[in-house]
Amino acid sequence: MKNIIFDIGNVLAHFRWKNYLREHFNEEAREKIADATVRGPYWDEVDRGVLPIEEIAKKCGELAPGFEKEIEKFFAEREQLVEEYDYSAALIRSLRAAGYHVYLLSNYAGDVFDYARKHFKFISLAEGGVISYEIHKVKPEPEIYEELLRRYQLVPEESIFIDDLERNLLGAEKFGMHTILFTGLSDTLKKLEELGVTPIKAMIFDVDGTLWDTTAAAAKIWGDVAAKYPEIKDTVTPEKLKNLYGLPLEEIAKKLFVSVPEEFAIRVMEECVKVQCPILAHGAASLIGDVAGAFLKLREKYRIFIVSNCRSGYIEAMLSAHHLEGFVDDFTCPGDTGLLKADNIKLICERNHLPLSKVIYVGDTRPDEIAAHSVGVPFVFAEYGFGTCEDPEYRIGDIMELADMF
Repeated sequence: MKNIIFDIGNVLAHFRWKNYLREHFNEEAREKIADATVRGPYWDEVDRGVLPIEEIAKKCGELAPGFEKEIEKFFAEREQLVEEYDYSAALIRSLRAAGYHVYLLSNYAGDVFDYARKHFKFISLAEGGVISYEIHKVKPEPEIYEELLRRYQLVPEESIFIDDLERNLLGAEKFGMHTILFTGLSDTLKKLEELGVTPIKAMIFDVDGTLWDTTAAAAKIWGDVAAKYPEIKDTVTPEKLKNLYGLPLEEIAKKLFVSVPEEFAIRVMEECVKVQCPILAHGAASLIGDVAGAFLKLREKYRIFIVSNCRSGYIEAMLSAHHLEGFVDDFTCPGDTGLLKADNIKLICERNHLPLSKVIYVGDTRPDEIAAHSVGVPFVFAEYGFGTCEDPEYRIGDIMELADMF
């Protein structure tokens, strides 16, 4: 399965016409309006996009004499008939992060879809779609399915169509697509899994700038170590470290201690990181945001891993200092493996039996982004961190956003 195709109404957004009628009209008016509009013979023409809305409203009004004004109000306020479900954007992000292509196939009027495009988060997350008003065809007419397959060159046997109406699913099945009758999110996720489709399973985190900030503590510790060597003329500040974190330790040493030969700088840096771990393990550095709260929520759905370009003991110091050991399934670093970040991401996945297509990497620097993309893993940019990125798939301004993003 490669392509997941969603209807919108009552799948990704609530078509709440019954609620609207209850909120605005008495019982007699509700039945008359419903029979003349959503249950009437002209409703498909609203989504087909051929006749002017005013003409359709007039025809519907003729079906309910005495209720023309109410029907006119109903048509004028159609934007209130649909509300985005809370889960929709997260669902599409999860499927796309896992490598699936996501499209929309829906009966929708043009003016109301313009409103949805501006207000519903999930619309822009899909890679495309066919909406009825665009081609003046509605489900289950065959032309609308043909147009979707043609426009995106989809192979029907590799595609799953999810709709809440059986007749629309039958239309897709005639073209060879797999189908799921939507009766609720949990049931749909189970049926997707039966067809071999699973969203992301795990999140892998960077440490510095993403989970915690050791720059102030490390600047003091490293400065004290460097002070033992009169050859070193360089100062160590938190600002300097923020610009260097994310690089391999050898590169940090070369850029930080420029007043001494590279081999000497690396040797001093090795001493710095050895000295710092016991101090950091006793709480000398702070987490960035509510990491424990985010991990607690994320653990309901995902396995959590850590991969950082650091020496052995550093990740352990963070976990111990902030009592996070129970949240993290596994972790590694160059100090443990001799490998840099990209290869360590692969290693974590291999030894935990995770396909790379089922994980995302969360970091805060361009090297993090490059490492994730080099092994084909989507990247979430922690904008609150120390660095910049060029083309992340996702962005967060706070770690808690991850709990709702996927």
